[in-house]
Amino acid sequence: MLTYKFTEDTFLYQQLYQFIKDDILSGRLSHDEKLPSKRKLSQHLNLSQTTIEIAYQQLQDEGFIYSKPKVGYFVEAIETLNKAPENKMSFTSPKPATAKQSFKIEDSHHTSFPYHLFRKYAKEAFEAEMDGLLERGHIQGDDALREQIRRYLYHSRGVNCTNEQIIIGSSTEQLFTLVTRLLHDATYQIEDPGYPLIRKVLNYEQKPYIPIEVDDEGIVVKALHHQANVVHVTPSHQFPTGAVLSARRRTELLKWAIEEDRYIIEDDYDSEFRYKGRPLKALQGLDSHQKVIYMSTFSKSIFPSIRVAYLVLPDALMDKYHKLDDKPNITVPRHMQYMITQFMQSGEFERNINRTRKLYKKKLDIVLDALKPFDGQISISGEQAGMHCVLSFNETISKPEDIDINLISDYAEQKQQKYHHQLILGYGGIEEHLIKESIYTLLKKIIQKKET
Repeated sequence: MLTYKFTEDTFLYQQLYQFIKDDILSGRLSHDEKLPSKRKLSQHLNLSQTTIEIAYQQLQDEGFIYSKPKVGYFVEAIETLNKAPENKMSFTSPKPATAKQSFKIEDSHHTSFPYHLFRKYAKEAFEAEMDGLLERGHIQGDDALREQIRRYLYHSRGVNCTNEQIIIGSSTEQLFTLVTRLLHDATYQIEDPGYPLIRKVLNYEQKPYIPIEVDDEGIVVKALHHQANVVHVTPSHQFPTGAVLSARRRTELLKWAIEEDRYIIEDDYDSEFRYKGRPLKALQGLDSHQKVIYMSTFSKSIFPSIRVAYLVLPDALMDKYHKLDDKPNITVPRHMQYMITQFMQSGEFERNINRTRKLYKKKLDIVLDALKPFDGQISISGEQAGMHCVLSFNETISKPEDIDINLISDYAEQKQQKYHHQLILGYGGIEEHLIKESIYTLLKKIIQKKET
């Protein structure tokens, strides 16, 4: 006789069904074993015969048991099914009191984001008359979105391109992987320290690369290797040092690409947020020989989880792209493309950037004010753009265990000693009223640790 312990959480027939199913899958009930009659099991478990009948019927419908007329129910042969393992993961969020203070470079804060507009665009996207959005769409992304990106890049960054040169993807990683397929025989050069995702892609795709030194003017162009023919750079705000590629270096880099069949990959990941001087023109806009591949994302200008990036390819590489036999399909849902298009078309995209730039500029001013008491013990660099700056100490430092923060050395392949002196202070995700106290606590811990 089958004996089970029932609870009040769910219907009794559902519990009985699950108990017997588990016994069959685990082997406790074997093939052709006869189950108790509905009347006997009803009496034994003190359940109604209707409850037993519903559970048996569900088991029979799903093929776990079979019936013989006027004989009863029997266990079916279950050879291909396995019981799913019990989920033992805990989904409880960490308590705010125990959460670490974070100065991570990727942190951001979106109190001023126009949520109401995205709700409006989302509602529009799912109206019946928008049923065309349910189709796959263009492999490079919707024409309307590529038009808005082209217009924005031309007016804000000086990028010269047509809609046909723009490819939309779900991430910088995906689009950079596409570039490695177009330049499959290339030897790459990457900034060191630099964006770890680029190294990750190159390692995964088994592409050779050479780390190139960075200083306070950006990538050291004279150090570029003569055997390499592609270089990845972040000229507007070098990741992670914050250096801006000087005008002299920009000219040198473009000349390097023109001299031979070489390409520059310009990663313009946070160019919207510049606080000092006039906005810098993109390298792509200075290039008259189509040697620059331009790449950027909406992660900073809208929000990180939007997962939309874009690529601008020179004409020669567009020809290669069109000849690819297995081009990747568009990975961004068309409803999201529609929402971004409307956001840009209405002018709210640029207004949102302006609001966000003011918010981060205010935060930066608070950061710089909070650092004044430590003048002489630290120097500050990379603060002219983005959402982080770099603090340099006179000697090697170590990170406090109870604070999330990175050193420049965390992003460097060639472990130069100076990178162990430099701390990356990301302030994007910290509330304004907490910035001073958070910075004071951080620096006191580092300085006291050095002194001891």
